[in-house]
Amino acid sequence: MTVVTIILCSCGTDPMEGVSERRSGFYSTDGDGYTLTAVSGVREQTFKADGKVSNDGKLKPYTLITLVPTEFDIDAVITFTAEADGCTFGGTMTVHPFAASFSAEFEHETTAKQFTVTIKCGGKTTALAAQSKITGDMITYDRAISAAKTAIHPKGEYETRARIIKNPLGADGLCWHISFITADGNTGVLLDPVTAKVIAKK
Repeated sequence: MTVVTIILCSCGTDPMEGVSERRSGFYSTDGDGYTLTAVSGVREQTFKADGKVSNDGKLKPYTLITLVPTEFDIDAVITFTAEADGCTFGGTMTVHPFAASFSAEFEHETTAKQFTVTIKCGGKTTALAAQSKITGDMITYDRAISAAKTAIHPKGEYETRARIIKNPLGADGLCWHISFITADGNTGVLLDPVTAKVIAKK
């Protein structure tokens, strides 16, 4: 009598495979004449929409801060210091003349529930506590990508960008924006961040 032993194994797939950007953090606050938003995540080193992940799939962390003053002065010089996850970052913010805002980026993915950004401009110092808008009932990026694939059925070679963003359709709150980018163009879908229901797609 021969006993045959069958070993079952489960081979999981990497949810970040083919993902050129994952933006999972979203922060905001306002006060003392400023509105501040910040987003954080990881993205490819050479960031371009070409249908593939560059630099052998190695992604770099980032946090991007956008500051909108109530009274915009294109000639203002604004410096910042950010205290995030026990680390300190700083520099001079870059002016965006058409969006009437200033921005700065540092190479770190902020994951804390809150982090502090101290703004200095014209001898005035303002400390802003940016609060995370991500809640425990929101779906994760991998579930959002899966839902988007079900809605769009992308084909061929493509890169994926998964971003939590402010809902652009006039509604309050956030949504997931999932893009499937090929060498010839891209398709995308907006998803409710809790239910994964499709808000819009193209």
